[in-house]
Amino acid sequence: MQIQYMHKRDGFWYYIRWVPRAVAHRHNSPFVRRSTGIRIADDPRGITARTRVLEMDADQTLHWNDLAAGRDPGERQTYQRCLRIADKYAVPYLLHTDVAKLPLQKFATRMRLCESNPREEIVATMMGTVDKPSLKLSRLVDEYAKLNQASLNAKSPNQLKKWRVARESSLQALISIIGSDIDLSDVQRSHALALRNHWNELAALGKIKIESANKYLGRLSALFKAVTEAHQLDNATIFDKLYIRDGKTGKRHSFANDWVQSTLLADGALDGLNEEARAIVYLMVETGIRLVEACNLDRGTIVLDHEIPHIQIRPNGRELKTDQSERDIPLVGVALMAMRKHTNGFPRYRDKNAQASAAINAYFRSNFALDANQSLYSLRHTFKNRLRSIRCQDEISARLMGHEYDLPDYGEPSLEDKLYWLKKIAFRPPSRV
Repeated sequence: MQIQYMHKRDGFWYYIRWVPRAVAHRHNSPFVRRSTGIRIADDPRGITARTRVLEMDADQTLHWNDLAAGRDPGERQTYQRCLRIADKYAVPYLLHTDVAKLPLQKFATRMRLCESNPREEIVATMMGTVDKPSLKLSRLVDEYAKLNQASLNAKSPNQLKKWRVARESSLQALISIIGSDIDLSDVQRSHALALRNHWNELAALGKIKIESANKYLGRLSALFKAVTEAHQLDNATIFDKLYIRDGKTGKRHSFANDWVQSTLLADGALDGLNEEARAIVYLMVETGIRLVEACNLDRGTIVLDHEIPHIQIRPNGRELKTDQSERDIPLVGVALMAMRKHTNGFPRYRDKNAQASAAINAYFRSNFALDANQSLYSLRHTFKNRLRSIRCQDEISARLMGHEYDLPDYGEPSLEDKLYWLKKIAFRPPSRV
């Protein structure tokens, strides 16, 4: 899947991006163009090149951020190199003032390393002559993204956008409470406690759920700890144990089987939905898949010309929720009818499951009498209950749901085995989809 700033030029994949206005005066060209060194012929789908372009963009963005803030981008690179060298030789990186305070034996160890490796960067690392670059709170998400580029590469553009927005929201709340964009090293436990009190007060007023407040705290804690540890700062744990107690997640209620059969699957019951949204509902009824899994099916993961028509849940350009989510599910009843009509999946909602959720749940609330804990996702709970009611084998039930099952991995149960159980719980389909 090709991404932003990724282009084909002269037989190679390139990173090409316009220079931001804030730093345009520091560039001789209006755009940056760099080759990944990866030939299109060797990587026609751009899978390897995508990772390289994302890495290049992360480096370039940090470079521009430093320029815009009046910092020398080279300072960060030099300091990071010192950290890597210190780690290689199993010594902590210390500033020269702290090196001077070391016990004689430890100081001598550093001197011996300098004598045996008299390169400038080795001496600078052992003697601590490179100052720690200023790292502002506002750059926390970018720093974390750079440290975890490999895992973030697996996310789709929409997943990555949602990931960043959620963490930027947590970060901006902290900066607002502190009152300024301070250095990461200056963040104190009192700031963390003030943030906790902020979310606690909102929860007490009913403006936010306690579990949501804890998510905000947890996201920021993970960011802060990872980045401060990477930069060897001594305040990495100040966000530990900040969770607000008694946060209870409202448990979703399943739909009754009779209600699904007589109401949801009644002829014309979903006619007010667009065709793709309607087909997604029908697919979820008989497969129990997650909405995001349904939205990202395509022609390559919808297999109708097989002896057992089925769908394949694969990463498919986005990150799956868990490793166990990757699975094959036979199609029966109304799900098979829906997929025969939508052989290319649901382009309208590909990588846009939030839009699908909003449209379908709004229709459900307007047309059906649901309780406060029922929604489209309740179909997944209903599916699980139906498997349980026929005493489906635990392993097959877990594999159909995409859940972890605590047994040695002997491979995926066969489509035949899965089909056997799905036929037992299949609803009577409507006359049309």
